[in-house]
Amino acid sequence: MTDSQKKSPSIPSRKLWLFATLWSLRQYPSKGREWSWAKKFTAIRKANFEGVFSPPIPALADRGDLRYLAVTSLDTSSKIERDLCSAKKLGALAIDIQLGDYDSKLADMVKLAIRIRDVALDLELPFAIETHRDTFTETPEATLALFKGFRKKTGKTLPLCLDHSHFAIVRHLAPGTYWERLRKPTELLNATTQFHLRPFNGHHCQIPVLNASGRRTPEYRDWQEYPTALFAYLKAQSITTPVLAVPELGNAAPSYGLSVFGDTWLDAQAVARDLQKLWRK
Repeated sequence: MTDSQKKSPSIPSRKLWLFATLWSLRQYPSKGREWSWAKKFTAIRKANFEGVFSPPIPALADRGDLRYLAVTSLDTSSKIERDLCSAKKLGALAIDIQLGDYDSKLADMVKLAIRIRDVALDLELPFAIETHRDTFTETPEATLALFKGFRKKTGKTLPLCLDHSHFAIVRHLAPGTYWERLRKPTELLNATTQFHLRPFNGHHCQIPVLNASGRRTPEYRDWQEYPTALFAYLKAQSITTPVLAVPELGNAAPSYGLSVFGDTWLDAQAVARDLQKLWRK
């Protein structure tokens, strides 16, 4: 048999796991008529999400077969063990962490990230630092400084959760430039283990997905070029672990939408369906 006739070893196809954020169902459909936890979990399951994304709260014990991706905010080391242990007890497969404040000191944040890493290793709970407004990582420059500082101190790569919506509004990016601008620096992209895929543009970190007629909005169609390119990049990597992603559309407390936006939960489901289709291409 010639070399050209030899078969390449089969590589397992990489999966996309989408997690519905409970934020999409906060005070839904209204504050006075908010759904029960059981109804929320049933709706998430029927919408074919892999699991739920939420801070560690007792109600998650009743989520059934849904996977759990945790999130918390940490600005001091005193809460690290409490929050990570709570997530672990609830069966979280990983935790997303919003780190510090916009004016926190770099040295302090590197030290805090290292402490988070140590506790996470002890618990065998994978973690990722999220890029997010009003945290230390609200700009690409600050995130890269944290990334390099962590690597200098530990010799290891800092796992990240990229929410590019915040970077996009910092740069006021124009449609058609989202991927080319946000894919850099590549060090951050390649270190990412979780993604938040909330539709955005250069001025709003959340945009409406569906219009009053149930059709995709023009702004959302512009945004779709971004996950299309991102997915192509991720599928080309020699990695087989699932991509963990959250179509993170917020409904209330706080609301990222404007009063003229449509139904948040319908939007979240539409995004999830579209992302699954894009991934299968």
